[in-house]
Amino acid sequence: MSLAATVIIPTHDHGPTLRISVATALAQTVEDIEVFVIGDGVPELTREIVGEFMNADERVRFFDHAKGPRHGESYRDEALEEARGEIVCYLSDDDIWFPEHVETMRDLLADADFAATLPVRFKADGQIVTWPTDIALRSSQQRMLAGGNYVPLSNAAHTLAAYRRLPQGWSTAPPGIATDLFMWQKFLRLPGVRLRSGTRPTELHFPTQQRSDWSLDERVAELEEWARKAADPAWRKEFLGVVLDEVVRHGAEMDAAALAVYASRTWRFKERLLRVPILGTAARALAARGARRETGQ
Repeated sequence: MSLAATVIIPTHDHGPTLRISVATALAQTVEDIEVFVIGDGVPELTREIVGEFMNADERVRFFDHAKGPRHGESYRDEALEEARGEIVCYLSDDDIWFPEHVETMRDLLADADFAATLPVRFKADGQIVTWPTDIALRSSQQRMLAGGNYVPLSNAAHTLAAYRRLPQGWSTAPPGIATDLFMWQKFLRLPGVRLRSGTRPTELHFPTQQRSDWSLDERVAELEEWARKAADPAWRKEFLGVVLDEVVRHGAEMDAAALAVYASRTWRFKERLLRVPILGTAARALAARGARRETGQ
């Protein structure tokens, strides 16, 4: 029997943070899900925590493996062979989902194969960072294929059918490329793939790299605080305004960067060349010829 969604939660050594992340996966407005926790050389404490979830909720399954290469990516592929969800969502073991995350992903994937929601990252000092992008745009796809990752693991989802059309699923990523980006690039190269980006935040991302000097207790305390907020509908509504402010600010910074390019010496040199009578006339003639060719005139 198929389900609405399969949730994949990879874990290695964060242990206690799973209490928060898994709880947000089980608190979704879409209840018809299965949650696969995929262990990659986990300590005994993690087994105990996942065992508690399995005893309390039959939707949780644990795939316990010895430590694999890099982040044990191939274990995710093995687990997806047993998946029953129409869509597949991913959640890092130290991130938080809003209750409507799976519902949002299901809506985005109604006419797409791969989708992403708006990323919201919290720096260690609490500052919010967003990076709005539309993966349906060819320019965004080219940037991702070139190595820029605009889709954190917890923001991504795809249909199970599209995953099974891939020549290769999750596999060990080569050195120098992020595990999740290596996987997303496979979708970007899939012939005929349909891509969509959401415009609203449905998760909170807390990068481990920026908290490398934090204890697990500190990380758990941070996640508990934000999980309490994220569970409150009134707070989520207010948070949309906070994120909108950041998106507008980010857009203004991008515009300023573009203006700086226009004002650069190279751009001014180009402008001066176009004002030279012979060169300017030739350039404008070429531009007009190109325009007529495009319009068929």
